[in-house]
Amino acid sequence: MKIKCVRLLDADGREVEFSPWLTLGRVYHVMSIFVDKEGHCSYGIITSHPNGEWPQMNSHAEECFEIISKVVPSNWREWKDDTCTGVSPAAWQTDNFYEAFYDHDPVAYPIFERERDIILREDP
Repeated sequence: MKIKCVRLLDADGREVEFSPWLTLGRVYHVMSIFVDKEGHCSYGIITSHPNGEWPQMNSHAEECFEIISKVVPSNWREWKDDTCTGVSPAAWQTDNFYEAFYDHDPVAYPIFERERDIILREDP
């Protein structure tokens, strides 16, 4: 699944002219989708990945994007918890994956990379 950034919104949903995470017109591959109990949807995307640095993965409101491609990656699985539902790579749904990833645990990177590559390969 791919989305194109068409609006920049701050954390309160107000339109802004600049974002340190998103670029207007840029197409992003969706790594995950989250829907909270109120029905607000957000997309987990890689916002930057400078060569030799740890990738930055963030969640952004669906209102910022238009859908470019609806290809559903084969590694996505649905999940639910007390606060939201979503889809993401099954390997990322294990206990503490996201915590390890955001803590730059080197064990998490190959898991991230493998699942990211599946998403990129299936919807070039």
